[in-house]
Amino acid sequence: MTEMIEAQANDSGLIFKGKPKSMGAAVAVMVGGVLTFSMGMNRVFFVEAMAWTFIIWGGLLFYGHLIDMSTTYQVTDDALIVRSPLRFWNFGRSMGWAFIKRLNVVVERPEATAEDAGLQIIFIPEGTTQMVREDMPYNSQLAQEIVTRAGLKAAKGSGMTKFDAIPQEGKGQYTWQ
Repeated sequence: MTEMIEAQANDSGLIFKGKPKSMGAAVAVMVGGVLTFSMGMNRVFFVEAMAWTFIIWGGLLFYGHLIDMSTTYQVTDDALIVRSPLRFWNFGRSMGWAFIKRLNVVVERPEATAEDAGLQIIFIPEGTTQMVREDMPYNSQLAQEIVTRAGLKAAKGSGMTKFDAIPQEGKGQYTWQ
C-alpha cells in the first residue's frame, strides 16, 4: 500500500485514516522477553532486567503502531482536525487554516516511495506564540488539501512543487509557507 487509505467524504468534510503498519517486530521483541522467563534463563539479574526491557519496549512499540493506525485526519471548512483515541495525553487537536504556518514534506531516503516520506504541519494555536508540530504519514491528497485551504506556497528553490510525485534524488525536506 503506497498511501494511506483514501479519503472518505461525509457531511463534516474529508476524513483520512492513519496508515496500517506491520506489528511483527513489536510482537517479536515482546515474545523474546517472555520466552526468557519460560526457558528459565532469568536466573541472573542482568538477564532478567534485559527480558523486562524487551517486554516494555515491545509493548511501547506495539502501542505506537496502534496510535498511528487509529489516528484520523479530518479536513473541514474551518480547520484540520486530528483525532487519536489512543493518545491519552491529547485525544484531538484542531488546527484552524489561518494558524497553519508551514507544511514540510520530509523524504527519508533516495528513490523514496510514499512510505518513506512524512508530513509535518507547523501551526501556532490561537492566542499563543508557541509553534506546534504535528507529524503524519505522507498522503498527496491530504497534503494538497492542507496547502490549498491554508493558502501556503512552495518555498523558493524547493525541488518539490506538486504532491503527485516524490523527488527521487535523495533525502530532503520540502517546505510550503
